[in-house]
Amino acid sequence: MILTSLTLRNFRNYANAQLELDNGIHLITGKNAQGKTNLLEAIYYLSTTRSHRSNDDHDLIRESQEFAVLRGRVQKQMRTVDLRIALSPQGKNLFLYQTSIKRVSDFIGELNAILFCPDDMALFQASPRARRRFIDIELSKLSKSYTRVLNEAGRLLKERNACLKQDHIDMTYLDVLSERLIDQQVIIIKQRQYFLDDLLRNCRSFYERLAQDQTTLSFVYQCCVPYSENENELKEQLMKKFERNKERDCLYHQTTIGIHKEDFMFMINDRNLSAYASQGQKRSVLLAMKVGLVKMIYELTKEYPILLLDDVFSELDENRKRMLLQELPQDVQTLISTTDIKEIPIGDKRNYHIWQVEQGNIKKMK
Repeated sequence: MILTSLTLRNFRNYANAQLELDNGIHLITGKNAQGKTNLLEAIYYLSTTRSHRSNDDHDLIRESQEFAVLRGRVQKQMRTVDLRIALSPQGKNLFLYQTSIKRVSDFIGELNAILFCPDDMALFQASPRARRRFIDIELSKLSKSYTRVLNEAGRLLKERNACLKQDHIDMTYLDVLSERLIDQQVIIIKQRQYFLDDLLRNCRSFYERLAQDQTTLSFVYQCCVPYSENENELKEQLMKKFERNKERDCLYHQTTIGIHKEDFMFMINDRNLSAYASQGQKRSVLLAMKVGLVKMIYELTKEYPILLLDDVFSELDENRKRMLLQELPQDVQTLISTTDIKEIPIGDKRNYHIWQVEQGNIKKMK
């Protein structure tokens, strides 16, 4: 998978920008606050329909403008995909092959992009909700069905909470909603467990080489019920737990257990990484996870995603910089932002392309 064309209009500080991109490694250079991160954010937004920096899409529209448009052309093995997102104060509209798309799940995954940014370092200390969001976003890139099930579970959860807020709760209707919600949660729990197991398999060896400190990496899924491979057992456990918590749910007027309360722990030597690991170890874990995600997407789709590295090399020594670039498969199109081109260890046989960004204007350097 290669992003061959990117067009931005009124996105962040870009009034109009158009890039024609080849395979290889693209170095996005420029001083701070010129628009390097905005460029990577635009590609990530085309991949996930979400910004990694803001929950309000209105923040993405250039100041004093009424709309923004992002367009990308993606070359896959068998086809070319045209993507477009139009943003306005009224919301966002998604287009695939010039056709309006109503379901986000039909749009996500057409452009697969993996992003590393400095803010990712907060993942380990963040709230469980942030870690759930991370898992759900990455899983949605791998499985359109997961996105649909997650959306349906969210809709049922909202409907169940609305039922619990009524002055006179219809207990029969509450039980119906609970059973339907449990059916969706069983699917989500199994997908989340598979995802964590696969991610660990794909990133553990690279972490060990990058960290160089004899530590062992592991992930723990803090599921709302004891995990079982058997779907019937999972469903039975969930039903029992929902029944035990019914009185409490009625008292608090909300659903107090379920997938929306779960957490994921990242461990080093069986200790919580957030409290035990150094900043260098946390960065190594994050980089290993991103490389692992690249490999996972290739295993599933037989196409590599696009890799976006925002200011990734500023705190890595020369050995780890070279190791990171060498670990990436040759066919991964990679965009790297940097304020100093000298910090990138250019030296292998890959194709490098250099772009200069200044005040929302970008041009390719010879």
